[in-house]
Amino acid sequence: RVEWDKRWTWSFEGYRGVFELARELKIPLIALNVDSEDLFLVEAGGLSNLPPEKRSKYILDPEGFSSFSKPGYFKCYVEYCILPSFDMHEKLGLLQYTMNGERLEEPMNFKRFLSGRMLWDEAMASRAYRWTEENPGGLMVGLVGADHVKFRGGIPGRYDRMVGKSRECVSMILNPSLIDTQPSGSVSMDQNTYDPNRLILQLIYAKEGVDATTDDRFKDENIGGSLPLADYILTSKRNT
Repeated sequence: RVEWDKRWTWSFEGYRGVFELARELKIPLIALNVDSEDLFLVEAGGLSNLPPEKRSKYILDPEGFSSFSKPGYFKCYVEYCILPSFDMHEKLGLLQYTMNGERLEEPMNFKRFLSGRMLWDEAMASRAYRWTEENPGGLMVGLVGADHVKFRGGIPGRYDRMVGKSRECVSMILNPSLIDTQPSGSVSMDQNTYDPNRLILQLIYAKEGVDATTDDRFKDENIGGSLPLADYILTSKRNT
């Protein structure tokens, strides 16, 4: 039994087509995410609250996991993607609950919120890495939320770190909207659009040592690089 309603907040109907197609074509499905009981421990008390044997299940390379969050471009990603999401959760009163809907004794602070998100992405990248190592001629297609893909700060960047140059990870976002490419809460439903010309396609970050809180970060000589929204963006005609 999958205990869908207990472990996930979104309706099964939104995923039914994927399961039915996989069954029809005999495509094996692989669960990537963290066990909800383990995610609860992190969101309630941080990564240190997760027992070492559990941590090693999801974090195959502790040193790489730690170093991934240190560069300035990751901090830029956090400020653009994760911090606004935390702020929106706070405004909606959702920090009293875990990502799986379990009630916490006290609201999550940002450190625990970020720790849960990092573990979530690292775990999915690690499971994908394990499968591709065990199936060197295989192709894995990961169906995950856009927030776990965009700007390579989630699964794609972490998977790349694990495989080095031995494999290729291609990210694709299907039918992104303006909401998907802007900080959480900054675009209302009335303002939302699927017009590709209105989307934010890259996230520009400053060089190491440049104060990202000042306008100096916008000077050409201080730009460190950019993070693409995805390798590919696929859009389809929408009914009007």
